[in-house]
Amino acid sequence: MLVLINSYSFVGLGLLIVLIGTLISWRLGNPVLAVATVAVTLVALVSFQLTTSTKFNTVSNEEDFNRALASGKPVLLELYSNF
Repeated sequence: MLVLINSYSFVGLGLLIVLIGTLISWRLGNPVLAVATVAVTLVALVSFQLTTSTKFNTVSNEEDFNRALASGKPVLLELYSNF
């Protein structure tokens, strides 16, 4: 499921979740409950985005690349060609 949601549609999906949560909590309770629901939902969505996003690191020279390979951590290598 998470593979189907990219970073742009995550924002749209997050806004939809906030809207639905706000409407449901507004109907069931009072406006204070709706504001609390929006706040909790936004904090949850932002924390989910921050914990699941990858950090953009670039390797500028061969020594940094060799150090990254020797670190024992997984390395994602992206090749670019302008052909």
